[in-house]
Amino acid sequence: MARRRRRARLPVAVAALVAVASTTAIGGAPAGAAATAPERPTIRYTEYGIPHIIASDWEGLGTGYGYAAAKDNICTLADTYLMVNAERSRHLGPEGRTSPGQNQNTTTNLHSDLYFQRIKDDGVVERLLARPAPDGPEPQVEEAVRGYVRGYNRYLAETGAANLSDPACRGAAWVRPITEMDVYRHAHAEIIMGSVDPLLD
Repeated sequence: MARRRRRARLPVAVAALVAVASTTAIGGAPAGAAATAPERPTIRYTEYGIPHIIASDWEGLGTGYGYAAAKDNICTLADTYLMVNAERSRHLGPEGRTSPGQNQNTTTNLHSDLYFQRIKDDGVVERLLARPAPDGPEPQVEEAVRGYVRGYNRYLAETGAANLSDPACRGAAWVRPITEMDVYRHAHAEIIMGSVDPLLD
């Protein structure tokens, strides 16, 4: 896809209890609850469309973030998960162009797939995840990622790929539920592609 890739990162901190124009409750959280964090996350949007998540734990925070991220950017995110799973050629053709890093359309889908398939075959992400913290992910990160996957998949299940508002991926076979490994592969790619991108070919 020839479009600017917008980054989606796990939150470090979340501002809550803000003036809101609209509220989306995830998993039945009361829409008016603002004094204390609800048991399930609540997404509140400012007048500029910025989501603020209220949650009682990291997993709930991840769930709200995943839902909001999918709602706002599902085509970009689905495209990223397609890339890090080395499946762009299968769905979008080997000669299409992609941007694994910060530059735009820097390589073909085929070259991108070869690179990311090598990452998968090598098991580098799995080895990094197997390390104990702090070399591997902290428990809070694992909880947030688990929640993120739940929130993303919940949005997709509720909306359906055929009903997405963005025509860039509406009804596309490559828009699918994600796994925790998809998210970790995305994070790994974000970290390394700033320097690898120009050398990928």
